[in-house]
Amino acid sequence: MTTTASILTPSDLRMLQGLRLAPRRAFAGRVRGERLTRQKGVSIEFADYRDYAAGDDLRHLDWTILARLDRAAIRTYQDEEDLAVYIALDVSRSMDFGEPSKFRHAARLAAAVGFIALAGQDAVYPLSVGVGEPVPGRPWRGRASVRPLSDWLAARAPEGTRGLAASLHRFAAGSARPGLFVLFSDGLDPDAPDALRAVGARGHEIVFVQTLSDIELDPDLEGDLRLLDAETGDAVEITAHAQTLAEYKRNITAHCRRLEETAVRYGGRYVRSITGQSLPDFITHGLRRVGIVR
Repeated sequence: MTTTASILTPSDLRMLQGLRLAPRRAFAGRVRGERLTRQKGVSIEFADYRDYAAGDDLRHLDWTILARLDRAAIRTYQDEEDLAVYIALDVSRSMDFGEPSKFRHAARLAAAVGFIALAGQDAVYPLSVGVGEPVPGRPWRGRASVRPLSDWLAARAPEGTRGLAASLHRFAAGSARPGLFVLFSDGLDPDAPDALRAVGARGHEIVFVQTLSDIELDPDLEGDLRLLDAETGDAVEITAHAQTLAEYKRNITAHCRRLEETAVRYGGRYVRSITGQSLPDFITHGLRRVGIVR
């Protein structure tokens, strides 16, 4: 289990200061926040003019247009509403691998994205996927929620045995309002692409941060081996040689490509992060590169 202090350092927080999430779509918010939506309302950002109608607030009447054109026009504004951001951390046992482990690395990245969302007054819903029922509770908002989110992440551990795909399907079948669904997972469940498709089909914009270790992409193994499934305990015996490893690399490359294609097909983004990647590198060459943050 990680500790709160080990997730984000003061220098990390200074680096993240000023960043904001940049969804590609506008989502309906529930409370007023700092994010501009396409819905017309009353705020500080001018949107357009429209003709005056009986009952309109005269404070928004443009007197200059009335004087010049003898036409009553009302100034409209973009409404500022919050964005639902689901920080979905995979707690499947397969995440307990590597040095540092995929899970510890993913929790750190999740804390960074969560901080950016909270600093932007977005509504953050933390979720454990891969175990139990991923039902969103009450959202956290504002900088005061950075410590509770860090504590929540620090208290998670890779323990799930029910499968990532099954957990994502249960979330998609729920009533969570559409928003930015940021998934931190190795994605190694063979049914994960179909599960991502189900989440996207419910109107969520997917950001899939796939966390892998170097050895998973390029294993340095040879000889007769007995492999154990971290989640089911099932064993399989193989002989690792050049042909076997080449087939494995083809399969994992194809699987990762399907995950990326699924996220992109539903208007989302895909980022791969190898354990040990620095947070600044993840922000610059991961999130910024695909336009998730600005």
